[in-house]
Amino acid sequence: MQAMQTMNPKVLIKQADTCWNIFVAPVLLSFLLVFLQASCSVKPEKQEVAGDQGILQKYVQEPFKLIQQASKKDITIAEQLELVLETAVPENIDVAFPTYAASLGDFTLLDTSILPARMTGSGDTTRVVYQVTYLLEPYLSGTYTIPAMTVLFSDKKTGSEVAKIITQEIQVSVHSLLGPDTAAVEIKDIMPPLSLPPDRIQQFLLGGLVLLMATLAIIGFYYWKKIASQKVPAAEQLRPEEIALQDLERLLADDLLARGEIKFFHLRISDILRRYVENRFGLKAPERTTEEFLMELSRVESSSNEILNKHKALLSGFLSQCDLVKFARHEPSIAESQKTVMICREFIEKTKEKGEREKIKV
Repeated sequence: MQAMQTMNPKVLIKQADTCWNIFVAPVLLSFLLVFLQASCSVKPEKQEVAGDQGILQKYVQEPFKLIQQASKKDITIAEQLELVLETAVPENIDVAFPTYAASLGDFTLLDTSILPARMTGSGDTTRVVYQVTYLLEPYLSGTYTIPAMTVLFSDKKTGSEVAKIITQEIQVSVHSLLGPDTAAVEIKDIMPPLSLPPDRIQQFLLGGLVLLMATLAIIGFYYWKKIASQKVPAAEQLRPEEIALQDLERLLADDLLARGEIKFFHLRISDILRRYVENRFGLKAPERTTEEFLMELSRVESSSNEILNKHKALLSGFLSQCDLVKFARHEPSIAESQKTVMICREFIEKTKEKGEREKIKV
């Protein structure tokens, strides 16, 4: 009876399900995971550049793509090699290229250049392109290996790694500049320096010194002649009244009265006449007030005292008019200002030098 119960189909099915869940299912699941992982692994696609015999490898791990390119696969010890890594990723992804200090594999690392990121595509196909270039240099001939390089991709917001691509090693042949039969190459010794005959050394030195002195003499003569030809005669010294009248004409040409700059006009015309008196009679007129200046005129002892006293009233009226504008905020009319110009011109004309300039003792 027990044997018949043991052979019950329901019991057998139940025992089979138990064995499946315990032994067979985990084994099948493991095989499935291994298969999926193998199907998703990154396999490089190699491609040689036709023009310069370089090396081009493409790595794809959706949605990421990486291009690794070496400028040449055969170089000489006198050449340099450029190794470029380039990838295009979505905008929310950061890329970290591998960094090296002084060497990259068997090569010496001369420089690492990272280009600014650039956008490509549009809409859903928009990608950000990142590129880095390593400049490499060999020292000896032989076969050089560029090791596997790891590029990391991470989420910009969280900073977590989302993928990484590991490249394959690259073999580069470095050739010597010498021919294949280096044993037949003959290296000659350096020739000793040539020496001049002892009896001619002094002759060469003396000849060189004479040539140098002759060259300096010719240059000096040419320079002196050029300077002499550029000299111009000194300008004739102007008389005090000529200077004052020229300054007065420049003041009128500035047309300050028409522009409404009346105070500035009277400041300048007062300064013109004061400097004329200083140049004509030797009095320090610009540094003194009108009252001090007129008192100084009364103490002048000279043959020109008669000239100054004769026109003292004219000068006093002119300076008083200018002081009213400068200090009392008086605003004369255009006609009054033009009259001031006439007084200034009249005083200069009546007191100008007739012969040699007279000096006054104060």
